[in-house]
Amino acid sequence: MKTEALVLLFAFALLVAAQPQQEPGLTISGVSRNDLVCVETLDNTQPVKDQLDFGGANLLTLDFKNTRTTTAKIEGSFDLWLLSGVYADAFKGGDSSTALSILQSNSSAFLLDIRKLYGSLFLPFADFSIGRQIISFGQGLVFSPIDVFSSVNILDLSLRRHGSDVARVRVPLGELAGIDAIARIASRAQGTAAAIKGYGHVGSFDFAGVGMYQGKQNSSGEFITGVTFKGDLIAGVYSELVEHWKQGGDRSFVGMLGADYSIQNAWYFTAEYLYNERADTGQSSAPASFSIVQTSIPMVHHHYGFLTARYKISDIMNVSASAIADIAAKSGILTAQYFYNILQNANTILYVQYYPTAINGLLPIPTGELTYGLRIEVAF
Repeated sequence: MKTEALVLLFAFALLVAAQPQQEPGLTISGVSRNDLVCVETLDNTQPVKDQLDFGGANLLTLDFKNTRTTTAKIEGSFDLWLLSGVYADAFKGGDSSTALSILQSNSSAFLLDIRKLYGSLFLPFADFSIGRQIISFGQGLVFSPIDVFSSVNILDLSLRRHGSDVARVRVPLGELAGIDAIARIASRAQGTAAAIKGYGHVGSFDFAGVGMYQGKQNSSGEFITGVTFKGDLIAGVYSELVEHWKQGGDRSFVGMLGADYSIQNAWYFTAEYLYNERADTGQSSAPASFSIVQTSIPMVHHHYGFLTARYKISDIMNVSASAIADIAAKSGILTAQYFYNILQNANTILYVQYYPTAINGLLPIPTGELTYGLRIEVAF
């Protein structure tokens, strides 16, 4: 009955989305994203034909929120995935705990990933919200050591974040200052987390101070304190400085420094560096078989880097390249993209991703891999 009920739920959601909305009501939008990929395993011991494999990833994202949001808001974002080929194989063998498998066959998998689903009340003295939200406490695009609530999917071209089930209270202390308190809704077995953040603005910089507690199953918890800032000098700069206080007296420092810069509104650059004082080279950074639905990266080594550059050819066309690296392990992801807004609300993206061989790196890959992809996006 579970599978049938979920299928009926999706059919109902699509029916609602197709109906004209009137005040008051829901505003519904979304995007359809379809990927076709060829994966080449770089193994000289095999003939070329045995190094090639194929897969597809079809994603339908439905976003909704109520029309009138002055005193209350409901908001949701659902991802419906249809994976085929190597992507379906990777999902079945990988760590996909946040996605719900609805239907599976030998060649495909149909999944639901609820990224956001929460309600908010806006009172004169504070804002209250409960449910699954995408929480970004820090400033980092890829590396955010101060953020214990959300993770970045490093295999996604747009670096999308996953939601977390939380209760949240925001108390404004002015237009640019306030207090933000968050607690994860989870059992002790699942791992607890709570945080309080005070933020403000001085000169051309935004500052924040954060105190957190994080508890994990079958291990002692830890307190985390940190500061963040973001502002403009010659380039835009931002940073997160975090101290971990393990129960028992063990301490460690994690720091992230980032910058972004543009030249003549044509070239755009972003760079981030993360240093992790406590390293554990005996651990592997990711499951051996991974899925594009969810791949977060525990920082178990000392040095990590991120660099991206984008050149705007015209208002509808650009090219870009990026690298996410576990520097010590010589592991990571190199990506090149060509973007073309081919029609109104329709984009095509050609991309290539390279994963170097690394058993104990950012993504454990026994042999190097190249992924050649074509993506079609249609927004509605």
